[in-house]
Amino acid sequence: MKNMYSQKETDILNYAEMNKNKWKNMGIEYCTVEDERYPNTLKKITDRPVLLYYRGNIEIINEYHNIAVIGSRKCSLKGRKISYDTGKYLAEKNVNVVNGLALGCDTEALKGTIAGGGRCIGILPAGLDDILPKSNQKLADEIVMKDGCLISEYPVGTPVKKYQYVRRDRLQSGLSDGVLIVEAEEQSGTMHTVEFAQNQYKRIACYYHKLVELSSGNRKLEEAGQISVIEDKKRLEEFVEAVMKEQTYEQLTLF
Repeated sequence: MKNMYSQKETDILNYAEMNKNKWKNMGIEYCTVEDERYPNTLKKITDRPVLLYYRGNIEIINEYHNIAVIGSRKCSLKGRKISYDTGKYLAEKNVNVVNGLALGCDTEALKGTIAGGGRCIGILPAGLDDILPKSNQKLADEIVMKDGCLISEYPVGTPVKKYQYVRRDRLQSGLSDGVLIVEAEEQSGTMHTVEFAQNQYKRIACYYHKLVELSSGNRKLEEAGQISVIEDKKRLEEFVEAVMKEQTYEQLTLF
C-alpha cells in the first residue's frame, strides 16, 4: 500500500507509527489520508498532508459543516466583537468554526463559538505539544473539552518556523467549506489564507470594510469582486446558508 506514497511520505508514516503509543499517552493521535477520520474536504487539495495529528474529536469535521472565521492578530474593538458574535452565531447554526488559534479575531471567534455551545477546530503551525500563542493554552484545552479538536501536520516536538504559519493557512481553508474574513489589513497573514481559499475554489466572504477599522484587506477583496460582502446579519445568514447548501449538494452528487 505504501507504493502510493513518496519516500518522504513513507518516512513520515513510519515515524508516526513508531511513536504512536508514546503520543497516545499524551492524548495525541493521528490519522492518515486513507483513514475515514481524515477530513474529506482536505483530501481534495493538491498538497494535502499524508497524515494529521490531533487532540480531541476530529470526526466532527466530516460530521458537520465547517467555516473558517479569520482575521488579523491586530484588530479593532469592533473587529473583536464581530468575531465573537460570528462564532456564537455559527454555533447556533451547528457549524464548526475553524482557524489558527491566533490572537485577535481568531481567538474571539473561538471564544464566541464556545460561549454559544459550538465546536471549534484549531490548526497549529507546530507540534501539538506546543500551543501557540502560549496565552491560548487554556482556550486550546477548552476547545478539546467542548468536543472540538486541535490539528497539526507536524509531530510532537516540532518547533515552529515562520514558513509553517503559511503552510498552516492552506489547511485552514482546505478543510473548511467556506472562509469568512472579519478584519484584515492588506499585508496581514490573513490574506495568505484567502489566496489558498481562492486556489482551492472555496466560497469566500468578508465583512464590509466600514464595519471595522483595520480593513484595507477587506476593501481590496471587495474591489476585486467574486466574494460575498457581509453588511448585516441577513447577508451573514445568506452566506452560511449558501455554504451549507453547496456542500450538501456536493455530497449528494458524490453518492
